[in-house]
Amino acid sequence: MNTLIDVINYLLPLLSLILLVVGIVIRRISYVFLAFWLSLICSLVLYQTAGGEILGSYFGYLNTTIYTLNIIILVVSLIYALFNLPLLNNKFIFYVAGLLSACIITGAVILSINLWINACFIEQKLPGTPIMQVVSFTPPAYCSYRYIFYKVGVDKKISYLCPNYYGLIPAVGHLDVAPAFISRQLLAPLPADKKPVS
Repeated sequence: MNTLIDVINYLLPLLSLILLVVGIVIRRISYVFLAFWLSLICSLVLYQTAGGEILGSYFGYLNTTIYTLNIIILVVSLIYALFNLPLLNNKFIFYVAGLLSACIITGAVILSINLWINACFIEQKLPGTPIMQVVSFTPPAYCSYRYIFYKVGVDKKISYLCPNYYGLIPAVGHLDVAPAFISRQLLAPLPADKKPVS
């Protein structure tokens, strides 16, 4: 089953990209729609595999790159199809399509920024240490969100990722003094078989 998911995750975006480029070059909207549907299926499978979350340990650099490629294919194919519909001869519909395109692009950019901030946070942790997601009853001073991710960075400092710090985009920061229970769990000695090889 994992092999099938890997094939879907890695090959479908490449196939979608090829179909999209060919469809645009030879002006065949059916190829563009096929690229859209393949990319949408791949995005949904990747999202389900990640446990229904875009923040967390699943979206490292590789999976973020694949998901970003899917987002680009979805946006380009939607906008291409939108502006190649015969209905756009009407000026009002043309302006509505332009507004819709701007909203789609803005949403895609915000989603991509979230994914890449998360990927950098995940990938730059001390090898052999976990990523912790902690739920607090009252949000701490450095983050107004209740669900916060913590890690030990490569600089051996405890860092946090606040998912909704700017409203839509997460923030990353360091803690000079971390709560004791977080320090104990993140800095707990690893069993001999799990220690990172230097």
